[in-house]
Amino acid sequence: MPAIFAHPRHLDLSRSEPPQYLVYHHSENGHFDWHVDHGVQPPRKLSLTLQLSDPSRYEGGALEFNGGYIVCAPKNRGAAIAFPSYTGHRVTPVTAGIRKAIVAWITGPDFR
Repeated sequence: MPAIFAHPRHLDLSRSEPPQYLVYHHSENGHFDWHVDHGVQPPRKLSLTLQLSDPSRYEGGALEFNGGYIVCAPKNRGAAIAFPSYTGHRVTPVTAGIRKAIVAWITGPDFR
């Protein structure tokens, strides 16, 4: 994946939020439209996603980033992706099977 995001040392990180377990079902057209994660208090600064599903077990469900151009995250099971929470991202609709992931966030003081 190309490095299109800021280096984490510039984010002034302090603590983590509890992780969330996400399940995207094809029967529910599971997806998450374009969004950013940083609009909460304390500010989320670093977003983390851990891919749990084998990509052969579902279709669609791509984690995509928009940092001026669209980049797809690796779909292999066990892939861990970290990115600044102000980066636009989405999960495309799951069209077959079930996609599972764990997401978490690391917070910090307001951006300067």
